[in-house]
Amino acid sequence: MLLGVRIQNFDCFSDHQVGLLLEESIGFVGSKERGIRLRNLNALIGRNNTGKSSFIRSMSYIKRCILDDVAQASTADGRPGFMNLVIDKEKPSIFTLFFKLKDVGPGSLYLEYKLTVGATKFGSPYVKDETVLLSKRNDNEVTTEVILHNYPEKRLVNDERITALSVLGRINNGNKTEINLLYEEIDKWFFCQFSTYDTPDYYALGNAPGGHKHLNSAGSNLGNVLTYLKSLDGNVYEHIVNEINSKIPVMKLKSSMPESLEGSPEKLFKYLLLLRDQEPKSTIFIETPDKDLYHDMVDVLAIEMRQFTLDHRYSQIVFSTHNPYIVESMPPKEIWVFSRDFDTDEIEIKCAGSNPVVNELFNEGIGMGAIWYGGHLDEN
Repeated sequence: MLLGVRIQNFDCFSDHQVGLLLEESIGFVGSKERGIRLRNLNALIGRNNTGKSSFIRSMSYIKRCILDDVAQASTADGRPGFMNLVIDKEKPSIFTLFFKLKDVGPGSLYLEYKLTVGATKFGSPYVKDETVLLSKRNDNEVTTEVILHNYPEKRLVNDERITALSVLGRINNGNKTEINLLYEEIDKWFFCQFSTYDTPDYYALGNAPGGHKHLNSAGSNLGNVLTYLKSLDGNVYEHIVNEINSKIPVMKLKSSMPESLEGSPEKLFKYLLLLRDQEPKSTIFIETPDKDLYHDMVDVLAIEMRQFTLDHRYSQIVFSTHNPYIVESMPPKEIWVFSRDFDTDEIEIKCAGSNPVVNELFNEGIGMGAIWYGGHLDEN
């Protein structure tokens, strides 16, 4: 799972960090970390246009760079091209990601991946530099080792648009290497758009036939996934469906509900089915999962997301929200506050756990939703 991310010169981020990087980790500073790492469950909060959605889109861009190439990533998913994504057109974009991965052995791996994307004189993106660092602890000593370095003078792949991680991560000779594990980790990122995606008619009308093993980003293939589960094992299908239905609150007086809430049970069903995937995602990114959910359904979703992270200790969820209810029982260290000075256009990202007043209120038994509602998290 991700422990930290730093984004430089991309989208609205000049140089911003969420979580902890390798040089700040426990191995470099003795017995205590400098900073707060990303946890298994993480909420991104803040006013509109403060960078929450941009952060998730930036993570999607990174995945596209590695699974496809940096040129395709710059135009995929409606992106306007690389030169329209950078802030300073004279500088490259740099992405640094620090991971804790489940090793093939008994322990954990700590890897830092750094990708630098530059532009040619024609504005076309290319891989300017790419590094993977492996951090190891032997007794009381921590060492780091460069296990991948890809740069123009010593390019590991012929095509400068393709990352070395993309090529080497797919090569498996029977024994998974650290590079294989890192590639698989990013490959299993899931960008959930159940609340933000307009379902195309093609899928809405059921024209994608057959059973599907996993839900897609839009959740539009729900029927296909249920068909797959039923054909695989009828008893397992019945157990999953009955368990999910038992957790969905009955909507009282549904006929008098606003039209926006009429689909709430189905939307919650999709979320709960996603969290029960037999091959759990490494990181699930969700924009406003509480959107259009009735308040008692938000409570169920919050509980289920927490349970997912307890059941899968190397998996995590990163979600954005404007809803105090969904963060009520979360501790401050799991909440990241995005703010923006609209006069200077400067963005600031802080963990609520770095605020001593917030920590003191939480330790006194006040929930984070109430602390947020009370104005202790929003600075602007």
